[in-house]
Amino acid sequence: MKISIPSETHAFTLSELLIAFAVSSIVLAVTLSSAVALQRSFTAVDHYSSNHMHQIRIVDYLARDVRRGLAVNSSFDKQTVTIKIPKYIIQAGDADATLTNIGTPRPPVRNTVNSEISYGPPVGSNVTTVEYSVAGAAITRAEDGVITTIASSTDSLVPNTIDITLADTVYTTTAVKFKPLSIADRDGTVVYSTTFLRNRRRTF
Repeated sequence: MKISIPSETHAFTLSELLIAFAVSSIVLAVTLSSAVALQRSFTAVDHYSSNHMHQIRIVDYLARDVRRGLAVNSSFDKQTVTIKIPKYIIQAGDADATLTNIGTPRPPVRNTVNSEISYGPPVGSNVTTVEYSVAGAAITRAEDGVITTIASSTDSLVPNTIDITLADTVYTTTAVKFKPLSIADRDGTVVYSTTFLRNRRRTF
């Protein structure tokens, strides 16, 4: 028995197969490259957003302590900030603590010469030191021997303290920045903050 093949039945030629394979390869390459680019973009945006939240947290912490502070000093390399903060609440062991005043707030005392505010005598023993410093890629806050990591992905803390007599006040300007994944220039990531020391502001 002889089986005849219909004349209208055809197969792909070698050239057609090569063209189809080339077109499919181009489409697959474009799809894969687009997926990789989108993933990289998503990773960069997520990294930037996460670091920006760290910056905001640093600025909030630093501004809170600066507002309460009596003095702010920065290191020569501008990677460490030291803030002198009064102890607003009388605690056991303080020089002015008694059995009845522990846990009560110290009254503010205004200096009649320069209008600066202090909190109860003796001033020297009623002040605690808070230090912000850059440790690797993290920024830490140390108070009374307790170290807290404020942010773990920023690498620059640039504080400037300005004390101008004519301005009748003291304030700090802080810049926090990090190195993004997508670009090498970190200047576009800087966050600025200006905070006044309320205990050093003069009122007339």
